[in-house]
Amino acid sequence: MKKTTNLNCTKSLSVVALSFCMVASSFTSVQYVKAEEQTDTKLLLPNSINLSSDEEISIIVELDELPEQVALALAEEEGNVLTEAEAQATVTESQEVFEDILDDVFAQSPEKEVDYTVNFTYTTIFNGVALTLPANKVEDLLQYEEVKAIYNDEEVELIHPVDEKGYDEPVDATMVDSIPFLGISDLHIDGLTGEGIKIGVLDTGVDYNHPDLKGVYKGGYDFVDNDDDPMEATYEDWLASGLPEFDSGNRSYYTSHGTHVSGTTNGTGENESEYAVTGVAPDAELYAYRVLGPYGSGATSGVIAGIERSVEDGMDVINLSLGSATNNPIAPTGIATNNAALAGVTVVTSAGNSGRNGLYTIGAPGSAALPISVGASNVPIEVPEFTSEYAVGGETLAGDLRVIAESFETDLASLTGETLPVVSASLGRVQDFENVDVKDKVAFVARGEIAFVDKIANAKDAGAAGIVIYNNIAGAGHNPVYVGASHSYIPSFSLTYEQGQVIADLLDEESTITFGDMSAITTIGDTLADFSSRGPVNYTAAIKPEVVAPGVDVFSTIPSYMAGPEYIGEYEYSYGRSSGTSMASPHVAGIAALMLQANPELTPADIKTKLMNTAVPMTNDYNVFEVGAGRVNPQAAIDTTMMFQSTMDGLHVEDSLLTLIPDRTGAISFGPVSTATGNIRELQSLRVTNASDEAKSFNVQTSFQAVNGTLPAGASGMTLQTNASISVPAGETITSNSFLVAPKTALQGLYGGYMIFTNKDDSSEVYRVPFGTYVSEQAIADLPIGQPVIAGTPAS
Repeated sequence: MKKTTNLNCTKSLSVVALSFCMVASSFTSVQYVKAEEQTDTKLLLPNSINLSSDEEISIIVELDELPEQVALALAEEEGNVLTEAEAQATVTESQEVFEDILDDVFAQSPEKEVDYTVNFTYTTIFNGVALTLPANKVEDLLQYEEVKAIYNDEEVELIHPVDEKGYDEPVDATMVDSIPFLGISDLHIDGLTGEGIKIGVLDTGVDYNHPDLKGVYKGGYDFVDNDDDPMEATYEDWLASGLPEFDSGNRSYYTSHGTHVSGTTNGTGENESEYAVTGVAPDAELYAYRVLGPYGSGATSGVIAGIERSVEDGMDVINLSLGSATNNPIAPTGIATNNAALAGVTVVTSAGNSGRNGLYTIGAPGSAALPISVGASNVPIEVPEFTSEYAVGGETLAGDLRVIAESFETDLASLTGETLPVVSASLGRVQDFENVDVKDKVAFVARGEIAFVDKIANAKDAGAAGIVIYNNIAGAGHNPVYVGASHSYIPSFSLTYEQGQVIADLLDEESTITFGDMSAITTIGDTLADFSSRGPVNYTAAIKPEVVAPGVDVFSTIPSYMAGPEYIGEYEYSYGRSSGTSMASPHVAGIAALMLQANPELTPADIKTKLMNTAVPMTNDYNVFEVGAGRVNPQAAIDTTMMFQSTMDGLHVEDSLLTLIPDRTGAISFGPVSTATGNIRELQSLRVTNASDEAKSFNVQTSFQAVNGTLPAGASGMTLQTNASISVPAGETITSNSFLVAPKTALQGLYGGYMIFTNKDDSSEVYRVPFGTYVSEQAIADLPIGQPVIAGTPAS
């Protein structure tokens, strides 16, 4: 199924050049020799590591020869003949040479006990070795020219679901509404279910016994325990470990993240439960690569090993809902994902959950050039409401209840007509229930001081049948929260301040609540989650994420033990909600599988571009560095016969220097530009392909957006000059040029907007191409690895 993306790597003196692609490396074999050049540019370790110490450290060594799949891709691009056996032989020889280098380095040690441990060997998408050795041996390795670079084997974590929001923060739920909202249910009806496509989930493993996953799980590998059983870290594992149940970040030893992600990509809905989850690609084959262990953390070396194994196993799509908060396009994990894409695998990554800190918060590997980086949005949902009456203080008062939380054990509709005692419990804190009998009654509490979910949990622990939480802010309406259904919840409701305060003032021992008719309201959807990390990418000012997808309180599969040890092995209620870009990216991974089923000839770059071209605008205004092209539209991405594609300069690493790698994408990035040398006039081009059997003409509209950190172009005299219309013959590709023009007085900062292409004969056929740039008052020069292209540009 995989199609190789063209390499065609070129260098430019005005931008900077990465090093897992290694496009200029020689195919010839050599014996190891000491390097004569300086070695400082090859060493990419933090300054905190003492290279004079004999303390053991973990590093990743990159070797000089091209990894197998990259060598094959480069040879094909250049028209050279290179067999897989020849490419593998070159890599094998370089690995054997490195073994001799290690023997040579450690033979020089006077200490008899000095040794090293090889943790992983990479040959497919990265040529190198992960090993543990004394720190004082690192500089010895650098003396050999066969050693291209040495990286720190740093800790990598899953993109943790956002923490439970405070009592005064809004939460929107998507439940399983994301599937029909995106039109995926209709695609399933049409036969697009991912059949024949392999999806690899690199995460905390998977509970492959879950009935919604058991039928599609086909295998994988555990790079934490180094065996072929990628099961999550379980509750039983924790009991046997002797370690704390929760770490300092309150993350449990036992994990569920990979199972939740897998339910979104591959859930089959086969569980005999009313909550069974059908994912985006229920007939695709699921492979799990466990690269993160207890508490949801792991090592960079394990992630690279997982990426390499997924390519070797023939994955068509891989999802990585993991990474770091560092905005670094040349992190080792980012380089590995670039190479996986070059090898023909569609790589989907989550953008990160640091969006509350503003722009420049996208993390690695989401900041890498070639993967599809995904932000998180919400979907409109129906939230249940009830009319209600309160017999309080001899009066009958009315209240309009809105559901905050549901319990798996209670059918909300059954409450209609029910009358229950209602009891005041102040703010719903633990101490507020100590001297109050709420067993089988409804607790009545005010918003404030603690989180909604804590009030609900405290009421449940006290034996309450339900809870009403009234707003403590006059004129603010209902509490802006809906947390969905869970074992840990009881039926929970909101009241406005105006209704709730009057009832609270009159509550007595004889008070009751009667539930009336149930109805529902629909919330606003297609808004960006506040936690969703934003671009642009450091060094390049590239537009990331490329797209957004549902990622707010997504309902999916979880291991049975997450409901409590008493539910181990019982899967009826093994479902839960999580929020984060981790939940958004598997939607896109699943959509990519559907696209490949519909058209196996698509390359990873084609999939990225089509997803961007056909994305739809959000409900509110956001800049291009926040949402990319917009929210994904699967049906349109599959159906379109058009493609509006540019080739941007992405970062990779070559010969320990920053290198440009062609990023074929659905955005135009003018990158960082400078007014130091005068007026700005920058050219970028779109290749517009019409794969249909009829000619098409489009009106072209461009608009800048000054929102959430992007500057008004008009105030700086900036314009984007392009054709007012274009015509594309059937079956052909044309080039459309765009010029970014601005005077030398243009203000320093970010600018961006959209080019909109509308079919002249069918106004419903619309395509979007985001564009952006960063204007600097300073000169832009070539810089070595680790240096920002523009001084003062925010960096994570």
